[in-house]
Amino acid sequence: MTDAVQTKLEALHVLARAVAGAEFRARTLLQRVCGAVVEAVGFERVAIFRYVAETDTVIPFAARGAEEADLVRMPSAVPLRRLPIFRDARESGRAAFSRDVGQEQALSELAVGLLGLRSLVVVPLISEARCLGFLCADRGGKEFTLDEEELELLTTIGTFTAVFLEKAIEQSELRRLNELKSQFIALASHELRTPAATIYGISATLEQRWDKLSPEHRIELRHVLHQQAERLRRLVDQLLDLSRLEAGAATIVPERCRIREHLEELVAMVAADRRGEVGLDVPGDLQAVVDPDVFDRIVSNLLSNALRYGKPPFTVRARERGSELHLIVEDRGPGVPAEFVPNLFERFARARTTQSVEGAGLGLAIAQSYARIHGGQIAYEDAEPSGARFQVRLPAGA
Repeated sequence: MTDAVQTKLEALHVLARAVAGAEFRARTLLQRVCGAVVEAVGFERVAIFRYVAETDTVIPFAARGAEEADLVRMPSAVPLRRLPIFRDARESGRAAFSRDVGQEQALSELAVGLLGLRSLVVVPLISEARCLGFLCADRGGKEFTLDEEELELLTTIGTFTAVFLEKAIEQSELRRLNELKSQFIALASHELRTPAATIYGISATLEQRWDKLSPEHRIELRHVLHQQAERLRRLVDQLLDLSRLEAGAATIVPERCRIREHLEELVAMVAADRRGEVGLDVPGDLQAVVDPDVFDRIVSNLLSNALRYGKPPFTVRARERGSELHLIVEDRGPGVPAEFVPNLFERFARARTTQSVEGAGLGLAIAQSYARIHGGQIAYEDAEPSGARFQVRLPAGA
């Protein structure tokens, strides 16, 4: 047996040992894989990224090494077109290596500076001709080389890992769908029943007692009827959006839009009688190539969230930054509790401080999903001196 074959068998044995005792939870499994690669191949830092083919983006998922915290600071979703070495690995189906990622422009300057990278290897995780993700490894920012046999070994490890990863994803997806089903049933039984019952009760009162009601009571009932009907309409729209996103039926059809005019119409529609509380800071000549429907979904959900939970004045800003459109929705309310920020964009998630406000906890999750489908993302940060600030970044080139 040659040294190369023995090395490959030993590395695969280490990997098999690592995943053999792991439950089929994607994150648990990937953490074990990262540790096994560090042990078997001698790398110092290993990270695994999920690949989402529908949006052509990669999402940092797991890591092992001295700089694990850096993974958290990376954007939640990165378009594959910004990661040439990842794209090369996916297209070739084998490990891609760069001796100097900065000089060879294998990654963006931001990624190189953020992670302190020099030499890097990227391994595609492919199962049945489908790319599920990428495994990346380096040696603590130092320069190193890999020969063909080592690249072949890493490609084999990637194939081996992808098989387990696919099973873990299937199990995670099944659990997620079961959880969503339970949440949906609970939501439908509560959030839909309440406005529907109110609407029915008011309409029955108006039908049966119209002649006996005073003008003041008629106006009051009509006002409540309108509020509950609007609440029901908003919830149905969110559920339709959720169904469309779950089914993968949302598509992107970009076109050139005049952003200022578009936002003026959107603010007038969403804010309605509170329009005077919303300030627009958008250049009149700002244009971008975006999907107008998806753009509307993102901004309307963010603005509705601000109007519901924040305090005036509300501000909507937009600027062009290179090939991206940057948009900010900001308020002067109490902001988001620090302990809730990690769950902010999850479906049905609501902070304890907002439980008394009507809402199903879907708006921000839907906005983030639409942003990712468009190849962008939404990030949250506390505003100064107080309030919540949501920043949207969307590809806006031709």
